[in-house]
Formats: sequence, C-alpha cells, structure tokens
Amino acid sequence: MGLAIMSIAPAAVVGDPASIRAKRAEVARIQSEVAAIDVKVAQAAEAYNGAQYELTQIQGRIRQNGRVLKGTARQLQAAQAILAQRLRRLYVTPEPSLVETVLVSGSISSAVDQMDLLQRSNEQDRVVVVGIRRNKLELEVARAQLATDKVAADKNVAQREAQRETVVALLSRRQTVLSSAKGDLGRLLEQARQARAAEAAEARRRALAAQQVTVAPTAPSGGAVAPVASAGSGTGNAAAVGIAMQYLGVPYVWGGATPSGFDCSGLMTYVFAKLGKSVPHYTGAIWAAFPKVASGDLQLGDMVFFGSDLHHMGMYIGGGQYINAPQTGDVVKISNLGDRSDYAGAVRA
Repeated sequence: MGLAIMSIAPAAVVGDPASIRAKRAEVARIQSEVAAIDVKVAQAAEAYNGAQYELTQIQGRIRQNGRVLKGTARQLQAAQAILAQRLRRLYVTPEPSLVETVLVSGSISSAVDQMDLLQRSNEQDRVVVVGIRRNKLELEVARAQLATDKVAADKNVAQREAQRETVVALLSRRQTVLSSAKGDLGRLLEQARQARAAEAAEARRRALAAQQVTVAPTAPSGGAVAPVASAGSGTGNAAAVGIAMQYLGVPYVWGGATPSGFDCSGLMTYVFAKLGKSVPHYTGAIWAAFPKVASGDLQLGDMVFFGSDLHHMGMYIGGGQYINAPQTGDVVKISNLGDRSDYAGAVRA
C-alpha cells in the first residue's frame, strides 16, 4: 500500500551531477519513509475498522438480549400467574382420590374418564413448571451475556479511540515528513505527486473507455449519443466492477465508506451494498465471511487482499489489475497485482 518510488527527470533540478544525485536520493528516502508510514496508517485504520465492527456486533447482541429479557420476563410472569392460580384451586378444592371419584360418579367407567381429565390437568401443570424453569434459565443466560457484552463494548470503544489516536498521530508524522522537504526537494516531491496523479487519471480514462463497450442507438432530444457501460462477463459480481469504476478519483479517507471518501474496505462495503450484498467494513471480517478464491481462478468482482495482517484490499477487474482506495493523499484508482509482493489471497462475495 506504499507509495511507488518515482524516477525524476533530469530537467527537474539544476546543479552538478553529484548534487542532483544527492537530491534524488533524499527524495527517494523521504518517499520510502512516507510509504512506511502509509502502511502503518493502513494497519491502524483497519484495526480501527475492526474495533468499530466488533462494537457494532456487540451492540446488536445487546439489543437482541434486551428484547429476549423483556419477552422472557413476560412469559415467566404469565406462567407464574397460571401456576399460582392452579395452586390456589388445589388448596380450596383438592383433587379427589380414585375411590372418591368412583363413589361420586357411580361407575368405574365415569371414574376413569374423570381421572384421565385430572391426569391431563396435572400434565398441563408440569408443562407450566418446566416452562417456568426454562424461562428462568434463559433470563440468567441473557443477563450474563448482557453484562459480558457491556464490558466488551466499553473495551471496544476504548480500543477504537486508541486506534483513532494512532492514525491521527501517524498522519501528523506523515505531514511533518513531507513538510520538511524544502526548495528543490519539495519541488521534486510535488513533481512525483503530479506524475502519480497523471498516471491515475490516464488509468481511469483507459478503464472507463474499456467499460463503454456498447452505444445506445438513439440520442435523447438530439443530444450526443450516450455510451452504455458494460460490467463484463463471467461472474455474478462483474456488475460490482462497473459500480466501483464510477468512483475512480474519489479521495482516500480512512474510515470512509461513502462517495465523499473511501478507505479500502469502505469502498467494498459501499459497492456491494449497491448490489444488495452485505460486506462488512473491515478487511478481517470480509476475509472470514466469504469463500476463498485461488489466484488462478480470479474473476471480475473478486476481492483481493494484501499483507499478512490484511491491512489493504481491492477489487479484481481483470487483466491482472484491481481497483482500490490506496492511502492518504491518494484517490480510488486502478493498480497492478504484479506491483505487490504481499498478495494474501482473494474471496468472492
């Protein structure tokens, strides 16, 4: 996820060859340091996303257990009322013995029918008692889980804030490193930035041109003929590629998952939501949620991951390329898989 080291044209600086080489070496060193910071930012940003994801899961369990507690408490209260009423009736009018039933009914047959009715009544009592015991157990389990989740929620809030502080500190350090370059160094770094931007713009132009493979037969009200984008073929997720392409050039924003700014997993979350698919805003959760895909079986729309800690990801668009939101100061763009030495694998939503 680091910045590529750009070669600087000789005309970029003036002076003796040794001075030029020294300046270029210093530019390369600064770029390398910024690239290392970018990796750390990505790791911290995904750790933040992970803490946020876990917090959301915990909050969901808290809400669910809250509903379980209320429902089970109502069931327990109703069952206890039924049992209390039954016990009061037994106290006032005790159930007769078989001999008493025979004497009152006048026949064995009638007595058996009445005793069978009493047995069914006792079975209902047993069911009520079993239900009360089950409800009490469910209440205990729900209360224990609720207490555990509330502690975990507090912990995750603290972790999320700690990761936020880490990201902010790293971004501040990144800016300090870049701002320290003055004069020719600053100019060379800016030249490299502009070269990357131009390269990204050209990649965007080529990608959009490749997507516009068919043309509408008529133009609306005499205007220009509008191109119709094609998402490609070969997989149900090919449409995701066409959607993702619409956001080329959107700035990277850590924690972002909207067209105003994306981070790497946030882009996937947003794009697949357009297709009605739920993709978590966290690389670790995405990796765990979907089936793995061998590198030789990659299809359009597959999600590719980088780093042993899965700190970066993108979407495969074919031809050994993927679209991704790389790092702070960059934009959603197309990159080459072959430029990465830390490819970790892929999944299919």
